[in-house]
Amino acid sequence: MKTKHIFTSIFFVMIGLSACKKEKTYLDPTNNYSYYNFPENEDQVNQAVVAIYTQARSLYNADLWQFGEFRSDNTSFRYNPNDRGGLNTEQLDEFTALSDNGSINAMWADSYNGIAKANYALQNLDAITFRDPAVKTQRQSEAKFWRAWFYFNLVRLYGDVPLVTKVVISPSEGPTYQREATSKIYSDLIIPDAMAAVSGLPPTIGTSDKGRLSKGAGLMLLAEVYMTLKRFDDANTTLQQLTTLGYSLDANYADNFDPTKKNGPESILEMQSDATQGITFGFYGAWTPYATGANIYPGGSNSRGGLNQPTKDLINSYETGDKRKAVTVGTYNNIDYLKKFLYWDASTRANPVNFVTYRYADALLMYAESLNEISFPNAQAFSMLNQVRTRAGLPNKTQANIIPALAINSQADFRLAIEKERRVELAGENHRWFDLLRTGRAVAVMTAHGAQEKALKPTTIGSGAYDNIRTLLAIPFRQAQQYGYAQNPGWE
Repeated sequence: MKTKHIFTSIFFVMIGLSACKKEKTYLDPTNNYSYYNFPENEDQVNQAVVAIYTQARSLYNADLWQFGEFRSDNTSFRYNPNDRGGLNTEQLDEFTALSDNGSINAMWADSYNGIAKANYALQNLDAITFRDPAVKTQRQSEAKFWRAWFYFNLVRLYGDVPLVTKVVISPSEGPTYQREATSKIYSDLIIPDAMAAVSGLPPTIGTSDKGRLSKGAGLMLLAEVYMTLKRFDDANTTLQQLTTLGYSLDANYADNFDPTKKNGPESILEMQSDATQGITFGFYGAWTPYATGANIYPGGSNSRGGLNQPTKDLINSYETGDKRKAVTVGTYNNIDYLKKFLYWDASTRANPVNFVTYRYADALLMYAESLNEISFPNAQAFSMLNQVRTRAGLPNKTQANIIPALAINSQADFRLAIEKERRVELAGENHRWFDLLRTGRAVAVMTAHGAQEKALKPTTIGSGAYDNIRTLLAIPFRQAQQYGYAQNPGWE
């Protein structure tokens, strides 16, 4: 097999591959594969599955941070009066974007490209013989995990969306896929696919396969789905299983992001990079504050840099003595920047960092949250919360603590304590907006955040900023026009 070229649109997929093949009678040239004859063996299935990972990785590089962090109260942007070319991106942060916003369209398109690739990998898999049946189950489970993951992002961001579960080869089929109820997508695809991933993924991954999905990743996805649906008993059972798989907190918080310590004991899933192979994340080109040259990021800043910068509110959320603050936030000439993923390889002139998708601290905090929702007080929930705090160098929070800031005296108090702990523990890792959505706190938190931003930026904040906090993104304008989708409320 030589090279593989994959082209996917939102609804349909055409695959062309150049290859050496046994002589057979095909309707198309024998050196090309098409939708009906690929994949047809174990190696080709693996290539198709790897293509899904590549698509997921691209979302972490370009799309997810704009909606998981930038749209939340965690990060904002540094206004540059001399370059207003990034206005559309800035409007995402201030809730003034329109339905033709390029980032809203890109998130939709890139997610459906991932779904198309997952469908493609799955379409012929049942009929293909593998040398080891367990590997066949693993590949099928990987494809189903990613399909569920892409859809989970879509329904949380856009609400009702088209449900596509097969390879669609013609644009003319697009109109037949209308928006389906979010509840149907959860019940018919996300939960079954995530459960299949839990069942079929291996509990551990060998060194040569680092970055592939394990059972722990499947459990994390399923648990987060259950938490979002407020099925706390199911989430609790799922997270309990995860705690038996051998994960543990890194003794040093910073080790989770250090490129020399990738895939450590806390890691459940990381998007891999390899600077020597030219596989790296390029988001720091946009995140580095403009006019800082190479003083923050050796790759250099540009006039449209300064996106995804930590807000004053996030910075002030760290308690005195919290070791996580210095790992997460940097300051240069009074300019704050997100430094958690800021590394540099001088020999390759690239950022060699992995992007952490799931880690054990996230699991512990979700577990504590689910326990609290089932009953308060819960000693195990307090223990899990305080494990994360202890690693950060902070004192325990307890019921009836004589220090008011450390006292948790009700179920509602515990909810807010978990919300705050998740914010500072996972800052920059694309969880904040989704946490606010699932707890129903997005509008209240972002309204308060908007008032703070207006006070801090009276001369540069956009007209109408934060006046219309919409919890759903627009259905991309061209999609709504082409396929007749009803637009989400509050969007033009």
